[in-house]
Amino acid sequence: MNLFQRLMFHRLHNAEPVDGGAPAAAEPVQASADPAAQVAEPGVQDKPAEGEEKPTGEEKVPGKEGDKPVEEKPKEGDDKDKKPEGAPEKYEFKPAEGQELDETALKEFEPIARELNLNQEQAQKFVDLYASKIVPQLQQKQVEQWTKQTEQWAVDAKADKEIGGDNMTANIGLAQKAFDQFGSPELKEYLNTTGLGNHPEIIRAFMKVGKSMSEDSMVMTNNSGQRSQADILYGNK
Repeated sequence: MNLFQRLMFHRLHNAEPVDGGAPAAAEPVQASADPAAQVAEPGVQDKPAEGEEKPTGEEKVPGKEGDKPVEEKPKEGDDKDKKPEGAPEKYEFKPAEGQELDETALKEFEPIARELNLNQEQAQKFVDLYASKIVPQLQQKQVEQWTKQTEQWAVDAKADKEIGGDNMTANIGLAQKAFDQFGSPELKEYLNTTGLGNHPEIIRAFMKVGKSMSEDSMVMTNNSGQRSQADILYGNK
């Protein structure tokens, strides 16, 4: 009788030992050599050890596809930290509306812009600034200085011993007479526009011509009896 038969017989018939003594101790159950016969106690192997957490099945296994860290996208404004592309092979400057490029100034500026590694946009801003702000200021300053100079010439002429003083009005009249006789409208406009008409030496020159025109000796000569106005002006004898 094998082990299984003996167990079943004992359970079904509640058999007592043959010798009438105390019930015989159950023989130890031997493990079957057949692995299939070994049946694990339900729920024993599935229980985690004390203090361990039962796996939920949601943990990610390293190395699986899709578990790579997500790269952060650059934030807005990061482009501001990028360096400019630098100086181009050739600068192409454009004049602002109603203005002209100063070619002489550009020839001086281009090497400096290249040395500073300015890109086209940065260099153009300097050109625009020069044309729109610096040049007008320089021109205005030159006009103010020239106006101040012409005013000073007028003061010097009045203070001149030969031109100014009590004879200032008469001497200006003589200069005006000579100018009307020999000066062209273009010369008159030029002297008035530039302010050179106030220069003491211009006044002195025309004053002397006017004074010579008024003297009786202007019409006397050694041979012909008269001298031309050109001879008088240029000192021919």
